Amino acid sequence: MKNLKIINQTYGLLILILLSLALYLSFIGGYGSDEDTLPMIYVFERKLTSGDFVTSRFTGNPVAEIGIGFLAYFLGSTATNIVTFLLFLLGIIFFYLSFQKKKKNLQIFLLLCLSSPILFFDNLEPVDYSWAFFFYSLGLYFFKKKLFELSVVLFAFSIGVRINFFLFIIFSVLFYENENMPLSRKLIMIICIFLSGSLFYLPVWYDSKFQLYWLTAGRPIDQGILGIIARFFYKSFYAFGGLGLIFIIYNFIKNQKILKNENNLFFGTVILSNLILFLWIPAELSYLQPAIILLYYYLYSNFSTKLISIIIFINFISWIINPQFIDIKYKNNDKCAPKQAVDAEIKLSFKKGYLFEYFNSREMINCWAQGNSERSKRIRSGASLRIK
Repeated sequence: MKNLKIINQTYGLLILILLSLALYLSFIGGYGSDEDTLPMIYVFERKLTSGDFVTSRFTGNPVAEIGIGFLAYFLGSTATNIVTFLLFLLGIIFFYLSFQKKKKNLQIFLLLCLSSPILFFDNLEPVDYSWAFFFYSLGLYFFKKKLFELSVVLFAFSIGVRINFFLFIIFSVLFYENENMPLSRKLIMIICIFLSGSLFYLPVWYDSKFQLYWLTAGRPIDQGILGIIARFFYKSFYAFGGLGLIFIIYNFIKNQKILKNENNLFFGTVILSNLILFLWIPAELSYLQPAIILLYYYLYSNFSTKLISIIIFINFISWIINPQFIDIKYKNNDKCAPKQAVDAEIKLSFKKGYLFEYFNSREMINCWAQGNSERSKRIRSGASLRIK
């Protein structure tokens, strides 16, 4: 009992340290290093200045473009970063509440998610991942509470942030354990969610005459099928924790009884659908954020505290040093040019950890905001984009 108290206090202290670090990085991080951030922010700015609503990319991310753009335009990068990270935390908490039937320590699940460098650092800048997962988790929570109308609205907003969440929502509604809800009603609910979520995209789809070329947007087709598959496995390995993933797979094989879980169909279909979407466009590791969070909750529900603690420890190691088993050669070393792999060989090496990479990537904002205009200066400094 005494040891359990010490463990809980240690977890609580680590979470407090991580939240303090997140707050500090929110102040100094500026608008981040993601090349999609500024185009999203410009959507809101353009709407205010010219009245035109032109999405950052087809089909756009309407809810995030308005939400993130509003915060950046009026309040600047610090407020935008804090809200984005807060939505990430709330998304984790509401997902936890959507499944928790008996009292269990939230701190363990929260620390497990915070220890993931992909989840922690990528949600410290104005990106749409945490916005989509927040609305999804909140919709799932009210789905559990049988407040179906509210759940439909929240699921629709999740789709309005990232359209791919519709696939996750389909499987969530179908396979979430919700007593006495017939399949026919679930199908009606899915149709209502689809129609509601589609409203956010109707202007763009109408202007494009309802073409579907967005399905191939961002695909690295120049590398061929084998190249895409290689990218998928390489990036998935590191997104799920690298060495930590090997430890997880080993314990799954060792403890096969944990595979007999009442929510297996829910977790399996949502995670698999996320992986399939990532196979289609194996670009940013953060595309796998929903799958990472769901996998972590599954581990939290079925693994012992000792095993979870080992995974957390392995995750934190990758913050400092990141073992690489494949040495990748890139076409050029220009930090402002898109990275394009041209060769790779199996070779053990050690890269700087994600914490150091985070600070190094802060310079990327200079690539997206060049020149001496007032707007560029504000972007580089992280100030609000509203020029009085």
